[in-house]
Amino acid sequence: MKEEKTISSVGEFELIRSCFSSSVPSDVTGITVGLGDDGAVLDVPRTQELVVSTDTLVEGIHFSSDDDPYLLGRKALRVNLSDLAAMGAQPRWYLLSLSLPPSTPLSWVTEFSRGLKEDGERYKVALTGGDTTGSKGCRIMTITMMGYLGKGRALCRSGLQLGDRLFVTGTLGDATLGLAHHLGRMTLSDSEDAIYLMQRHQLPEPRIAFGMGLIDAALAHGAIDLSDGLVADLRHLCTASKVGAEVDVEKIPLSHAARRQLEAHDGDLLTQILTGGEDYELLFAVSPGCLGAVANLADQMGLAITEIGVVTAGSSVNFNLNGTPMRLGSGGWTHF
Repeated sequence: MKEEKTISSVGEFELIRSCFSSSVPSDVTGITVGLGDDGAVLDVPRTQELVVSTDTLVEGIHFSSDDDPYLLGRKALRVNLSDLAAMGAQPRWYLLSLSLPPSTPLSWVTEFSRGLKEDGERYKVALTGGDTTGSKGCRIMTITMMGYLGKGRALCRSGLQLGDRLFVTGTLGDATLGLAHHLGRMTLSDSEDAIYLMQRHQLPEPRIAFGMGLIDAALAHGAIDLSDGLVADLRHLCTASKVGAEVDVEKIPLSHAARRQLEAHDGDLLTQILTGGEDYELLFAVSPGCLGAVANLADQMGLAITEIGVVTAGSSVNFNLNGTPMRLGSGGWTHF
């Protein structure tokens, strides 16, 4: 049986050349100096501002050692793209830093880079640099995503106004249920539901076009992508804007698969759906006078959006189920 190559057997520079040197889609512009130099030189249009966001994925915390590296590469890119979508920015370039044990199979990195390249082509973003280091423990990957938008037009967390209506894109809770199934914390009796929920966990959909559309039409006062769970992320949004909120839990959009699981577990999964995280949908605020326009924008893009609540005075963020406040504690994902 032929012994599998590891990254230590090929070396750092051959690893970069063989796995990452072609990660530049032909239709991505603005790269004056890219891979292979001490730094990337990028051309930001004169009327635009640079938007930068970064995320780190750690083995044992964000993914398992047996997770498919191809899907992991795609997800690593998408969760970073989602941050730029929440700002209304056009993604363009990214940096990648990898810390890997020397015993990591070369095939693992090859599959990881294949996922990056595939979605780099899909979303028209180019790898322009980064770093590779050895690790004595787990695999760690950090992506820094860069894009641009018009000067002074960023969709920030701090812009919510009293009376704004709160909306979310897509459906919530799918990813957290898919992850729970993957980790053996719950059993999904329906195989089709299991496949769908797992796909939602493994491959979130960054709402880039919709975020840019909100900016272009000046429809939203603030937004955030739902990575830590609806409860925690709405509180982040309200804290930044110095406002409160009231949410009607029964209005929160659920997929057919998530609703079936909620009913099968007699509603016990509702708190998990509200706090679990990894939805990577957008939560955004719209003034009452723009409700028709935002609905039209969503229709044009074929994207479902749902009004779930309203921005209020004060600092209280309440989740009401059939008119009764739920006890949710702090809610959401936290690292520490």
